Parts: sequence; structure tokens; C-alpha cells
Amino acid sequence: MKRAFALIAGCIVVLHLFSLPAGAETVVQAIEIEGNKHVSQEKILRIVRIKPGDPYNDAEFTDAAKRLFATKEFFDVQVFKEQRGDRVVVTIIVKEHTRIDEVRFEGNKKIKDEDLAEATAVKEGAFIRPSLLRSDHLVIEDKYREKGYYKVSVKDDIEVERDKKTKKTRTILIYKIDEGEKVEIKHIDFFGNRTLDSGEIRGAMESKEDRWYRGGEFKPKLLEEDTEKITSLYREHGFLDIEVVDKELVFSEDGKDLDVFITVEEGTQYKVGDVTWRGNEVFDDTRIGSKVTFERGDVFNDAEFTNIQTGINELYWDRGYIYNSVSPEKKVKDDIIDVDFEIVEGEPAHINEINISGNTKTAERVIRRELVVHPGDVFLRPRLLRSLREVFNLGFFEGPPEPVVQPANEEGDIDITLKVKERQTGQFRLGAGFSSLNSISGFIGVAETNFLGKGQQIGVDWEFSKYRQNVDLRFTEPWLFGTPTELSINLFNRIQNQVRQQFYNDRRRGVSLRVGRPFPWFDYTSVFLRYRYEEIELTNFASGYTGPLLSIEWPQRTSSVALTILRNSTDSPFHPTTGTRSSLTAELNGGRFLGGDVRFQRYEAGFSWYETLLWKFVLEMKYNAAVLDGYSSPSQVPDYELFRLGGNRRYGVRGYDFYEIVPRGNLPFLGGRFMHTLSYEISFPVAPTIYALAFFDGGNTWNSFRGANFADLKKGIGIGVRIDLPMLGTIGFDYGYGFDKVDGAGWEPHLTLGAGF
Repeated sequence: MKRAFALIAGCIVVLHLFSLPAGAETVVQAIEIEGNKHVSQEKILRIVRIKPGDPYNDAEFTDAAKRLFATKEFFDVQVFKEQRGDRVVVTIIVKEHTRIDEVRFEGNKKIKDEDLAEATAVKEGAFIRPSLLRSDHLVIEDKYREKGYYKVSVKDDIEVERDKKTKKTRTILIYKIDEGEKVEIKHIDFFGNRTLDSGEIRGAMESKEDRWYRGGEFKPKLLEEDTEKITSLYREHGFLDIEVVDKELVFSEDGKDLDVFITVEEGTQYKVGDVTWRGNEVFDDTRIGSKVTFERGDVFNDAEFTNIQTGINELYWDRGYIYNSVSPEKKVKDDIIDVDFEIVEGEPAHINEINISGNTKTAERVIRRELVVHPGDVFLRPRLLRSLREVFNLGFFEGPPEPVVQPANEEGDIDITLKVKERQTGQFRLGAGFSSLNSISGFIGVAETNFLGKGQQIGVDWEFSKYRQNVDLRFTEPWLFGTPTELSINLFNRIQNQVRQQFYNDRRRGVSLRVGRPFPWFDYTSVFLRYRYEEIELTNFASGYTGPLLSIEWPQRTSSVALTILRNSTDSPFHPTTGTRSSLTAELNGGRFLGGDVRFQRYEAGFSWYETLLWKFVLEMKYNAAVLDGYSSPSQVPDYELFRLGGNRRYGVRGYDFYEIVPRGNLPFLGGRFMHTLSYEISFPVAPTIYALAFFDGGNTWNSFRGANFADLKKGIGIGVRIDLPMLGTIGFDYGYGFDKVDGAGWEPHLTLGAGF
């Protein structure tokens, strides 16, 4: 390597010139290439661009040598010529950089080979240049220092290996890494901070002192970023002239520990004087003033000052005045700052075109029909944001579309391009699971939520076990006849052969048809009308069962209609972080017009609320309540329709077996006519597609609404995980502890797949 470095002095072009007879034209007879090992002669000649028979010119060969050197494959290029009368034979001698057949890393325990290989520039087959090696040294050192290994050092070596069988040689570049010890920050102290407490400044920094409950790794880049954080903190307290003038690093003798001393010059603490504005005609002074949170005599908070300016801007942006400007002028007198905002409103912008890109599968009309902004409209930022939400909630894309706004013409109109990134919408599910209800079970499912790119949903699921056989076929058209009318059809055949839990075998087969449209007077709201015809047959009653179902002639036919009002303002169809989801359902079974063998009514309400707590922790609070009754008597409600809670299905209380929770004093097979459940769940992402959660569930059921005791809940707590897998959807596992189980407190596992399996 030392010899190679010594040769890298630039492009050496040696031209041996011979005098020619006056007036004679010199022609290139031949061009010979020497010294090349890996770079082919053909490639070199293509770069030279001169052919035999061309007139000879010194300057052209000088330029050719420069082009060869510019490829960075050679560290030396020499050009010689031999005169033969009026012809010249040119010899080009090149010396190549070393070409690497393999790159290895030695000594790296804290960072994987593949991570280092991805970050470094020298790859297999590359020509080594000193600048590349120096760059790779710095890249490797930076990656280690990001992890707190400040004392890391990197060397390189080249080895040549000969294959014993083929006799061929391989050139191997080895980065030899001495990771050193991790450096921990023991103390961070400050000088010059007369007003702000040292603890408050430390709290604003990303660099932390080493404590028993956290690490204090020294990361130079992080400490540099802390300069801006300290500056921002002081400016929030009115110190606009703050300067971080010095950072001193004092290492311990063994180099493992570090003390950091930071010196600041605070300067003057400024306060707010008069705040005025001018130029506003679209909004009156009261509306502008609502965005001004400064009051005379307040400490001049620079972050708050920026928020005021942004808030005034957003008033205009929301009305389509995207070309407005809010220019603040500060007047400083001693420690008082007067602020005057000059507002230039401009004219509202209209939308010229809306373009969509990135949709390789989804038909453009499927996206456009969700937009609430259209060409020709005044550009209103809230309506654009709403459009992005509606497109994302289709569930076909990895995130909300990225809007790109560009001027369209001299009149101030704009073009909007919505860039979408499609996600996998097809699912093929195949596997096995376990639940206390079904023991070992298998499932096969195929679903497509964006069938043929038209936004249609189609799917079939088959779940099978010793105690359960379920087959479901479903189809949904979200825009029937080009209108926002949803049509869903579901065919099902469900068999639950769990005598231990239900005291009978339960088979249900039928069809349901649902039609829905957006509710015209309430935002985020839709209304659905569903008709379901179901044939129910109960057989194989257990010997311990003594209920009235024994005297019924099976099968029983149920004909029902249900009206549901659904409101959903959540920000994501997958893992919401804010918003609410609520529903109200009224269902009528049988009667003069519907027919069937049973006559009862069901009313159900559900509410879910999502809120981000801190960092990415999300709280979900969910509540459900439902009541059953007959038309003339409560006894008209069939026993098999009564509420029995538990598990993780429709009326779930995790920590309990399926159908375990029944009214106090009832036999295990006899559920209640009123129930309610509540759940608190905190989830957070541990990886882009993995979410961990902790939950509290509670619920109970009673024989009537009047007999309900809302304080008497069957309670369960536990932990769980959700994993989003391509082609499989969401797989979840919960492990709940039921405090009030029939057989005593204990744990219960729950497996979920997709929307629930």
C-alpha cells in the first residue's frame, strides 16, 4: 500500500517528440496498450477516442490521458510515441489501482459485517483509491461513535490468497477494527449560567449522564446537536443573544469515563413590548389577535414568537391565501422588544390540476372519488388534509399521500400532485392456532381488499378444528353504480361443536346483505341497512342440559333487519393514534313483515377513543353495551342469542374462556339480556411492523338492564403483541389474567388473525 500511495502523484504524461519535415502530416499508425490487467484494451481505446489513421495531435493524446486518469481506475498513465516517417506508433502504459475481490471486517463485535458493508464505499470488484479508504475509515469510526465507542480505530490491509485447486489469486481488503471501550459521560457541568439551572439545561440535552437506570454513552455528533438544543432553550427564556462558547472534554486515565464542561454566555434577557400588525383585510383584528399569545411584559419566548407567525400564516392558508406573507419587524430598546407584523394577503389560489402518481395497481378513479378537493376549487388546506385522510383510510397505501404543490400559471393557480405508495392488499392465510375453546385449530383464508384495483373486497375463510367448522364468503362493492353506496354480501356456514362450553352443537348458515351510504348531515358518519337470513340448528345436547331449547323443533329460521349508524374519525385504518370510532345499531328479528321463527330485538352501542400519550404510546379506551328484548315478553329472546362473554371475539373479555361469563346465579349455558364491556389498552411500536400492548378488560352480563350492577365487572389484565405480515395481515397474541374466573384466577391465551379468527 505504501508503494501505491507513493505512486499516486497525478497523471504523468510523457510525450517523446521527434521533429518532422516541414509541411508533412503525421498520421497515427497504431495504438498499443500496456500494463492493464483488469481493464480491457477495448475499454481503454473507447476512452482514448483516437483510432489508427487519424491525424496525430499531441494535445488530443494529452486529453486522452486525462480521461483515462479521470476513470479513477489508474494511478499512473504515460503516453509514448515512436516516429516512423510520416506515421506514429503510440504506446499508452497504464498502472491500475488495486482491484478488490473481497472486503472483510475483523475485530467488529458490536456492529454486524453487513451493516458495515452497506455503509462503506469500497465494494467487491472496486478499484482501491486512497481517498476511498480514508472515507471508509471515517464512516466506520462514525458508526461506532454513534454507539458510544469514541476510542475506535480502523486500519486496513491487503492480502492475496491463492486457490490451491485453480491456482488463481484473490485480492482481499481487510478493515481491522479496534473497537475500544465504550465511553460513558459521568458528569455534565456548566459555566456562565446565571439564570437557568444546570439541571434544566441538562434536561434539554440528548446527551445524558450515566446513571443506574440508563446509559450515558458519549456520542460526539449528539453533543454537537446539543449546542442547538441549549441555544433553543435559552431563546425560549428570552436570551436571544445566547452563545455556547466552549465545550471541554476531560477523559479519565483509562479513557472509559468522561466529564463534559460547557461554557455559555447568556447575554440579555428580553421581554415583550408592543405587538402590532397591519395589512389584514380578510380577517379582522380580533381573529388575528387570537393567534397572538404574547402579552406586554412577558419574557420574549422565541419559539412562541415563531408559533405566532405560523398561526397567522395558517389562518390565511386555510382560506386559500397560500401566497400570503407575515413579515415580523423587531424593534429593540434596552431589554424590550416591540414586534410589528406586516401582513401581505395576496389573492386566494385556485386548483388547476390534481395529478396522482405511484398507483401501479389502484385505479385512479378509486383515489379521485375519495377527494374532497377538485380542479377549479379555491385551495383550502383543511380540505386537502381531509382528502389525504380519506385516501389513506382506503387501506391500500402505506401512509397518507404526499402532496406536492406547484404554481400552475401566472394567475397564481396551483397544480397538486398526490404521490401514493401502495401496500400489499392481498392476503393468503394458512396456519394453525390454539385457543381454550377450540384446542388446536387450522385456518385457510384468501382475501383481497383492492380486487383488480377497483377498491372491491373479496374473500373466503375456512377455519377447522375438532370443535369448530366455519366457512365464510364475502364480497363488498364500495361504490355501487358510481355512487358512494356500499353493497356487501356475506354467505356463511358455521358449526360450533363444543358441548363442554355450550351444552349443544350449534350450526348456523345463511346470507346477509348490507347497503350503506355516507350520512348527509354528520361528518365522518355513514348509515347502513342490513338484512340477514339465518338457519340455526342445535343438536347433540349434553346430558346436563335442562333448558327450554330441548322442546324446540329444529332448525329455527331467523329473518332480521338492522340499522347501524357508524362514525369513524380515526387517523389510520391499521393502528389509529387519534380520533374516535362509534356505532349505534338497532336490530329487529321476525314480526309480521320479516317472518321467521323467532321474534326479538337487539340494541347495541360501541365507542372507541384513541389518543397519543407520549412518544408513540397510544391509549385506546373502548366501551360496548347491548340489550335484548322480545316484542311482548323477554321470554321471546332465544337462549342461544343471550350474551355470554369472554375470550377475544365479538363480546370479548380477555383473561377468560369463550362464553365463560354469564349472569351471577345462572347455569353456564344461560346468558344475559344486557351486557357491557370496557377496555383500556396501551400500545406502542417496537419495530415498524410489530406492536406491543398492555390491557385491562372488564365486563359482565345480567338478566335485565334493571338488574345490572355496573360496578360488578369480571376483570382481566395482560400483555400482547401485534405483528403485521405481508400476505398474512395482522397476527396477534394476548395473554390475559382473569381475576374472577369460574375455576379461580388464572391465565388464558388468545390468538387473533386479521380482524379476528
